[in-house]
Amino acid sequence: MISPVSSILASIWDNSKLLLDHTSVLSIALIGVACAISIRSILYVRLACANYSILLLTHAQRLRLAYSTPLRHVPGPWYAKFTALGLRANDVAGNRWYYVQGLHKKYGSIVRIAPEEVAISDPKVVSKVHALGTEFRKRQQPGTPFNIFSISDPKAHRTRQRFYAKAFSDETLKASTEPAVRQLIKTAVASIKRDAALRKDHTADVYKWCMLFGSDVAFQVIYGNSNTEGLMATQKTTDEVIMGAYLQRMNAWAQFCFPVFLLGRWLSPLSPTLHNIFRVEEKYGDFWQEGQRQREIAARTVFVQNTKYSKNDGVFSVSDEVKLSDVDIAHDITTFLGAGGEPVGASLVFLIWQVLRMPDLQRELEAEVAGLTEPITDATTAQLPILNGVIYETLRLYGGGVTQMPRYAPIATELGGYVIPPGTAVTTHTGALHRNPAAWDDPEK
Repeated sequence: MISPVSSILASIWDNSKLLLDHTSVLSIALIGVACAISIRSILYVRLACANYSILLLTHAQRLRLAYSTPLRHVPGPWYAKFTALGLRANDVAGNRWYYVQGLHKKYGSIVRIAPEEVAISDPKVVSKVHALGTEFRKRQQPGTPFNIFSISDPKAHRTRQRFYAKAFSDETLKASTEPAVRQLIKTAVASIKRDAALRKDHTADVYKWCMLFGSDVAFQVIYGNSNTEGLMATQKTTDEVIMGAYLQRMNAWAQFCFPVFLLGRWLSPLSPTLHNIFRVEEKYGDFWQEGQRQREIAARTVFVQNTKYSKNDGVFSVSDEVKLSDVDIAHDITTFLGAGGEPVGASLVFLIWQVLRMPDLQRELEAEVAGLTEPITDATTAQLPILNGVIYETLRLYGGGVTQMPRYAPIATELGGYVIPPGTAVTTHTGALHRNPAAWDDPEK
């Protein structure tokens, strides 16, 4: 017979064994967690060390660029020696021209604007950088579409130029585009007059119609007689028709925040706005392919007619070495429309604005133009000194193409008394060049 005391002791022992078993499992689990934490901690420590090493190397590289290269002698803001953030922020905000122009006014015609980038506005230096046969080269930027403007190989660029040479020749443009441009001018003037008549204050949005006009001119050059309806005729809103706007936004994100550019392209099916910004080249590619489909009927565009070498299996043969597909041409067309439509419209807006600010000049210009007879052509307007003077001065001060044109030095080169190390970006800003007081008397006037 088992006594009650023995039963109690046996029960305590059994419960103790169970507790010990659970404690062992718990201990093993805790030991496992501790080991995992330790391993992860080691990994985290190693990762942190790697990050700090990279950070230290980055800072060491920045210090080297700041103080141990010939660029240390080039004047500029102190922070430009260490970072390009100031330049990039103004790039994305669309203020690069004003930012660099301000630096030129403060530091001179050669200024350091980033650790490995200098801006120049000296005409002699600019001529050396952009001369035929120069050793300075373009460089393909991350995220930049491969097109005629971004090609860095001079031989490939010349070959591609030959493909479009006939389409953009004076003879072709005057024969195929001049009559259409005259009609577009009449449409723009009539639209401005109509808007002014309909408004109580008799004003019109000249900016809108100039931008529409510029876009229509670019479309006319590229698509000619295609069934693409004119933007002025459809009276689109300004945001819909500035051809370069979406292209500039896409390029800004691609060059200065590439992860956002990739994310935007991935999310583009979800939003028309994202699609317009991050898939802008596809829209122009559709126009090009539509022009190709029309080639068997009389509606083929002038641009298509004048760029056709030979086509087999969807590829244009420019030479034995270079062949262009519809996609290649679509990338070029995107650039042509952006570089053609917006600058034309913007320059025209500034021209009208400046003339209206100067009543005496306005009267002289109107009197000179009034002497022309129909049809007004490029040849007849070339004989008008006041008109051409106004156009040239507008392009000098407010030309729509005031953008950077970076070139890279393959070897150490002297520019303007400073040694430029190999790999340095040398940037020309036409706005700064055209307002350089050393080259122009009273350049702001």
